[in-house]
Amino acid sequence: MRQLALLFFVLSSGVAAADIEPIIVHCLDGSCPVWHGDDAEDEIVVRQLFASQVDSMGDGQLPRWVAYRVLGEGIGVASLLPREWVAESLLADSSEQQLAANAQMRLQQPDLTDSQDRDYRLTEVTLLAAEQGRLAPMTSFSATPFWDELNLLSNRARLPSDLRQGPWSLLDQTLNELAARQLVSPDGRSAAIFVVSGPLPATESEEEGFFKIAVLDGRYAAFAFPSSTQSHRHFCASLTSLAEIESRAQLTVFKNQQVAPGLALGCVE
Repeated sequence: MRQLALLFFVLSSGVAAADIEPIIVHCLDGSCPVWHGDDAEDEIVVRQLFASQVDSMGDGQLPRWVAYRVLGEGIGVASLLPREWVAESLLADSSEQQLAANAQMRLQQPDLTDSQDRDYRLTEVTLLAAEQGRLAPMTSFSATPFWDELNLLSNRARLPSDLRQGPWSLLDQTLNELAARQLVSPDGRSAAIFVVSGPLPATESEEEGFFKIAVLDGRYAAFAFPSSTQSHRHFCASLTSLAEIESRAQLTVFKNQQVAPGLALGCVE
């Protein structure tokens, strides 16, 4: 696996996972998820706000997982922040032209500049707004100076609008509220909620979807959302086990950590 990392303003590239395991602050205890598929050409991108493993075999620079921390001091109002997708410059091949060729997303659309739900455009590439979402949410980081990183394609997922605007958004809001209630330490920082999110492939019995796992003080809550999830459905209806997500996503999410279910988000297990 090739890695590209930006930590504490230091850029490192071409570091093999077998050679060294970096400590990445966005992941619980510095240890990020491990994907068990054929990831020889995958790259791990580490930004100021999140880390992600980008699928080298897919299209559009989509991540296999995104890890981030929710801190009370980073939460803010994101409604007026620009939402224009940007190619991930830390990847070996980040040109918009190559992205368009690989993803086959060059679409002819009417000019929706004045539309509230306009399409997102990346030079000649159009990404339909109804099919796009951020795995690390704007609202959790809008009070930071690095919020624009969340527009990078390494944070993008094909989240259907009903799911994104319904239970997915409500879960993000609930995590933000929980983070805001954490006690602030003498150095001015609150306890962090560690989150890992990403896509779930389809199985013989289940459609494709998306997962989100949150951990605070050793307690986790895990959710698996089918892509067809309706907007009125509560996120608690999608509560699942860590083992189920790891099996479907081919991941070891918490490699060196002991975590147990029971993170209180208002759901009855």
